[in-house]
Amino acid sequence: MPRHDRATRILIGTVGGQGGGVLSDWLIKGLLNAGWQAQSIGLLGLSQRAGSVIYYAEARPFGDKPPILSSYAAPGDVDLLLAQEFLELGRLLQGGFAHQDCTIIANTYRYYGTLEKTPAEGGIYPSGVIRKAAETLSGDSYLFHAQELVAQAGLSLLSSNAILLGAVAASKVFDLPAEPFHRAIEEAEVNVADNLKAFDLGYTMMRDGTLPRALFKESEVLDWSQLADAREQALPARQRADYRRLLDQGREAMPALSRVFAEACYRLLDFQDAAYVRDYLARVQEIEAAEKASGQDAGAVTAAYAQHLANWMGYEDAPRVAQLKLRPERFAKMRQEHRVRGEDPFWVDDFLAPDPPQLYGMLPVRLGRWVRARGRRWREDFDHIAMPMRVRSNRPWGYFTLSLVSALRHLRRRSLRHHEELALLQRWRDAVLHWLGKDPELARLAAEAGRVVKGYGRVRDKALDDLWCFIDEGLPLLEQLAGAGGNASEAGDAALKVLASEAGKGPACVQQLQQQLVAAQSAAA
Repeated sequence: MPRHDRATRILIGTVGGQGGGVLSDWLIKGLLNAGWQAQSIGLLGLSQRAGSVIYYAEARPFGDKPPILSSYAAPGDVDLLLAQEFLELGRLLQGGFAHQDCTIIANTYRYYGTLEKTPAEGGIYPSGVIRKAAETLSGDSYLFHAQELVAQAGLSLLSSNAILLGAVAASKVFDLPAEPFHRAIEEAEVNVADNLKAFDLGYTMMRDGTLPRALFKESEVLDWSQLADAREQALPARQRADYRRLLDQGREAMPALSRVFAEACYRLLDFQDAAYVRDYLARVQEIEAAEKASGQDAGAVTAAYAQHLANWMGYEDAPRVAQLKLRPERFAKMRQEHRVRGEDPFWVDDFLAPDPPQLYGMLPVRLGRWVRARGRRWREDFDHIAMPMRVRSNRPWGYFTLSLVSALRHLRRRSLRHHEELALLQRWRDAVLHWLGKDPELARLAAEAGRVVKGYGRVRDKALDDLWCFIDEGLPLLEQLAGAGGNASEAGDAALKVLASEAGKGPACVQQLQQQLVAAQSAAA
């Protein structure tokens, strides 16, 4: 029941672009419609996903003496924590706003933060930590995936805010009728039909006790056969027989890598053609034969090499980007998310900024080198010139332009970019074979180092510099570390974790290994 001795205090955590302003407006207008005095303030962060946005609201039923409402939340003195995104709930909990008498209503959907997406891998904050904190600090928490619930009800994903509002209105913090909030949604004139249905869904589930206390949408882990079936169906019908034949060929030679091959054959067949997949399998078999010849049967080197080789060979060049942007399922997903009906018009604008290496990289080797040499002679920063453009990809001219670029993948093997990628792959392969002949554990680290090669443009250039820094300087240091009695395997894994966290960490990684070597040598002396 409402607490009449003091204002009810609500703290909303969200990020720019999630509709936090609309949600807070619905809440305040609904309370005003219900006969309450209410006000809110927004502490706005940066646009889109670069910063957090906080909304604080206070409300109280009108009485004989109007209350004085505060514009600031105090830790430990909030009645309701409402989060549109789960990491934002974590921020509110870290600020000390939760307590045993407050109610938490949070969307477990993750819209990853900039600091989570910056690392090449392993940067995602674990949701389990936030869940444990919420359930420990509050005696009444509802943590559910709002987008999943509205999707199950056949509603637009954009109506997820309305299901949160319905849960709030029906919660013990307010326990108000639905009609004042219906009017607020209708007055906003934003996707009214779906938002009303989503509001009623949240309102009803909170009232009848069926609103989940903990609903997280986890990624389903498939075994190799399930993964293969899914990937086969994702390919055009003309390529499915090739996929099965190539997958069976790989599995027959190396059964332990069935799951890796199920994904790799799909990606590379979609990227290029069956001959490209056969080239991939031959490269993996070469490493497997060398590993067996070295007396190692564990297959750790081959497994690491197979996984990272597939990612590397599916590099993102201009034809690949164009190919992905023209996927029919991409446009279908946009229609579904934005509830675009059958013949209703909609436009998709893709904002691209190709640089000269992406363009001359598509040319034949000699022509591409000629363009690069002339360009660099013309301007020192030629390779870094940005050429922004906007392409309306679901309209004839934009679709034709992207289709033309995508079709160049059939000439990819003759391109300068592909020629240079093959040279880089050869250098990596030689390093793995070199260390297989000396130290299988260091060979495993050389193969694992392929995981740092990600991204495109300057980020990829930095990642490649990190790879060669580790192979040319890091591995010899690890060899010396092992000779001094240190744990080279553990130190190498830690170094790769540093490299994978962010491009450009190569020098810091080598410095770390040098310090460990000095320490090991001192201990041995």
